[in-house]
Amino acid sequence: MLKIRNGRDFVGGAAMIVVSLLFIAFGRELDVGNSFQMGPGYFPVMLSLLLIGIGVLIIVQSLVVAVRDEPDAPANWKASILVILAPVFFGLALSRLGLAPTMFLMVGGVSCASRYAGWRHSIALALFMAISSVVLFTRLLSLPVSAFGPWIPFLSN
Repeated sequence: MLKIRNGRDFVGGAAMIVVSLLFIAFGRELDVGNSFQMGPGYFPVMLSLLLIGIGVLIIVQSLVVAVRDEPDAPANWKASILVILAPVFFGLALSRLGLAPTMFLMVGGVSCASRYAGWRHSIALALFMAISSVVLFTRLLSLPVSAFGPWIPFLSN
């Protein structure tokens, strides 16, 4: 008889597999192509297959490794709410503030939810992510995203 030793990991691995299969099912009409001529469905399918592999590993680990008997930590509602609101903020503020300030505020705000990060680490991480995202997305990938939006007129293009 199969015994699940760590139910939380088992459910997490199964959820990863289900989400991956949904992405594959929704993107089945996209052309996958091959490694040399990638179609629009190449990355979603490959990332879904990678996620399925990770999910299988987590399920196998949940069958082998037992969870320690520790009392459950209280839920960190502040972190949960901030992590859920961060993409909403990003979607609403990107066209108005631009990539750099939006990324800075989002990462800085979400890092405040951590019990282990201080304000210096949060600011340093937010600044690094803002600069990195501007360099990557606007300069290297040439995506049509401005670094500073119309709400910051003295820095916008």
